[in-house]
Amino acid sequence: SKSEIILPLVFPFVSVIERARCQLVCSHWREMVLSKGITASIDINDHVLFPLCQDTSSARDTSISSPLKPQSLSQSNCISHTTNSNASAIHPHRVLLCGLLKSSYSSLTSLVLNDFLHLNPPVDIHPTFPHLGKLKRLDISRIPLITDSTIHLISAHVGERLEVLYIKGVRGVSDDGIVQLVRSCNRLKVLDISHMHQLTDKSGVAIGQNLSELETFHARDNYKMTNNSVDVIFQNCEKLVQATFWGCIKVTRVGPDINSDASATNLVLLNLWGCIGLTDDCVARLRTLTNLHSLCVSECHKLTDKFVLEVTQLLPQLQHFQMRYLKRITDESLDAISLRMSKLFSLDLSFCTKLSIGGLNKLLLDCRSLSELRLYSCTQLNVEGQVTNGEGNSRIGGGRQLVQALRHSTLAFLDLRRCQKHQPLSRDTYFLNAMNDLGYNEVMAYLFIKKTKE
Repeated sequence: SKSEIILPLVFPFVSVIERARCQLVCSHWREMVLSKGITASIDINDHVLFPLCQDTSSARDTSISSPLKPQSLSQSNCISHTTNSNASAIHPHRVLLCGLLKSSYSSLTSLVLNDFLHLNPPVDIHPTFPHLGKLKRLDISRIPLITDSTIHLISAHVGERLEVLYIKGVRGVSDDGIVQLVRSCNRLKVLDISHMHQLTDKSGVAIGQNLSELETFHARDNYKMTNNSVDVIFQNCEKLVQATFWGCIKVTRVGPDINSDASATNLVLLNLWGCIGLTDDCVARLRTLTNLHSLCVSECHKLTDKFVLEVTQLLPQLQHFQMRYLKRITDESLDAISLRMSKLFSLDLSFCTKLSIGGLNKLLLDCRSLSELRLYSCTQLNVEGQVTNGEGNSRIGGGRQLVQALRHSTLAFLDLRRCQKHQPLSRDTYFLNAMNDLGYNEVMAYLFIKKTKE
């Protein structure tokens, strides 16, 4: 029939809701719509598809005539299967989600449900997993009622196709659930298990043993994981491009064993923020990360100049280096960075209280590739200083010395907030005028961004 030719041509030009309404034309149209599916992506954060609503009780009236309201999601069914309040049991977004899922079995490739607190998985999404034959991306982060039963269904029905999975902050999933998941989802390229404090090395080791295709892995505040997990992940996940172990406080080494054949040459970004167990000796394993461009060791309080010096020797290709709260490093680290890191683009030295204006001046003069420098709360710099003899132009402050180095620097972003021992009664007009003459806008107090040339 003509409709079989015309409908597929029209579909790309109409909204998801309009595609759903096509089901109401006749049974033949309904079959065609369901065979094609009405959308490839469902995102609970899409306010066009899921408009913000204040009165959840209105769902009973507004959704009855909708083609997206599934017959199986009656009010009694919702209430009998959920532990949430009655208002959340009939939340309109749940009704709309179930209808969208049912109308997209044949087309859905991406399902994003993060932070949907009203979701009741056994009713809303469990029945759909056996039908989602094309699903590749799933985000169920921070949904309170997600448990191992949900993970088991994912493993059984969509695991072999799934490539991206976010399950951040899901506290109802155990090590056993993760083990079963990674054994089934062996094509995963992206996995985020951040804030799942209950997980141990049983999960971490299983991830390393089964996910050889993994390219991006995030584990933030998974503080029960130890070196055992990290070692296996680096040993087997050779395609890893990004790795985050933020707040994994029991980790004391990161990177492939230097005595093994494993390598992590694809790794570009490594985030070790808050791994307080790391010491200067951990740098030995970083030598194989020959393509690493971004390294974060902020709040790794045991690291000293020795670590920085060895990093500049082993990883001179670094473009982004974050060292917030490394209060043991001195100008010796700045000298090594200036000498060896010719490609460095951004550097974060916030809260590093042993650095001097002289060391920073040398950095600005010698590190010509540097574009962003963050010095937040380096109070010892005393940027605007204090009036020395009662006259506004007589000051001793680090800012005036920095200006001289900035005249020969390529820096475009400079954060000097809270770089002051005591808040001055008046601003240093000489410093501010000099910064303006160099082309810097003070977008907020002590935060300078260079004006772009038109």
